[in-house]
Amino acid sequence: MTTSPVKRVTRGALDRSFGPDRGRRVIVSFIPGDGDKVADVLELRPLRTRRAERIAVIDVYRYALRSRVNLEVLSRAREKKAARAAKLAAARVERAERRLFGKGEA
Repeated sequence: MTTSPVKRVTRGALDRSFGPDRGRRVIVSFIPGDGDKVADVLELRPLRTRRAERIAVIDVYRYALRSRVNLEVLSRAREKKAARAAKLAAARVERAERRLFGKGEA
């Protein structure tokens, strides 16, 4: 087991929404904890800066799970909304045909 941080630089750069850091790549460091008291940490910082953000690896995993589940829930909600819209459109057409052609002929 290694105890020294592992560092990598991303290939893509930050976009314009990051203000003064736009165009900079991100350095990601994995800093191992001691297992019991200190958790493993990811450190992210723009290249050639000292402004680092740290987050526990467990929190990143939790965020990834929540994002995936939220995406699935949203997908199902969109499908239900589309089905409901199709049903309402069909009912609207049927009502219009009944008005045009009379009640017994539709």
